[in-house]
Amino acid sequence: MANNRLRPGRVALAMAIIVGSCVLLDHARRDLFKPNANLVVSGNFKSGSAQYVEQQTERQQQLGNEAETATSFKGVQNLGYSELSLPSSRLSAGTLALVDAAHPAVETNVSGMVTLANEKNEFYTIMSTDIKLDREAADAFNRMMTDYNSATTLSDFIVYGTTATYTEAGSACPKKFPESATGNTIDLALNGMGGIISYDGSDTQSWVVNNCAKYGFILRYPQGKKDKTSQDYCPWHLRYVGPVHSSIMAEKGFCLEEYLDFLKNYTFDNALAYNLNGVNYEIYSVVSLGDSTPVRVPVSGNYTISGNNSDRYIITTIKN
Repeated sequence: MANNRLRPGRVALAMAIIVGSCVLLDHARRDLFKPNANLVVSGNFKSGSAQYVEQQTERQQQLGNEAETATSFKGVQNLGYSELSLPSSRLSAGTLALVDAAHPAVETNVSGMVTLANEKNEFYTIMSTDIKLDREAADAFNRMMTDYNSATTLSDFIVYGTTATYTEAGSACPKKFPESATGNTIDLALNGMGGIISYDGSDTQSWVVNNCAKYGFILRYPQGKKDKTSQDYCPWHLRYVGPVHSSIMAEKGFCLEEYLDFLKNYTFDNALAYNLNGVNYEIYSVVSLGDSTPVRVPVSGNYTISGNNSDRYIITTIKN
């Protein structure tokens, strides 16, 4: 029994070992979880980040607003928006600018055009190697002609003209339109059995009339709209306005004049909401105040601005 009794010396030694182990474990825990002095949190989680500034600068260059600066709005209702100041000269720029005898073209964005001969695909031909077209419109037309070929096996369309179109005797496109100066229009003809023939929008080639809105194009002078456009039906004259606007116009049966009047009903506080291919858009107009008009735009840079070449700016935004 004597051998089984606890000895005070052994107890003290065991307790010392336990305490020492606890101290060592505590120091290890502190070293493991203490802040890393070399860790630096960098970047700006607001819209003023370097990436945003680069995107916004690029967007301003596309819109011709290099000299303009945006100022932030205050208030919850304006969160995520900034303000641009637009000059009256911008009213004539953009894919929705109405150009006719009463609203002449003021300025052409030559920098945004490409030589179609350098951009075209194999599914159509061109009348001249110096034909120029807005880059966005050219890309959209290439997609449309690719899909036209897939649907019909045909490659019979000719881009007869864009900014300038031959309209003298024997022309397949007998009319000139002032809006061709924008670089957003395409005049079409067809390769027929006996040579170049006019495109009347019928037969298999009616695919373009029925589907061009999917690619951002409209028939600028559609059937039954002469009282609005002052022009007869011209299936061979296409105008690029962008897929959002062309889709809305197709759904509602609007010509460009009607659509621009329709958009006057929508403001920043009462924007037109539209969903296209799963993307949500808002469209609103701002009345021009002259030489300096404040316009609210998203700080994300997801917007475009077009003048109507009269009295308003039209802002199209992508809603995240």
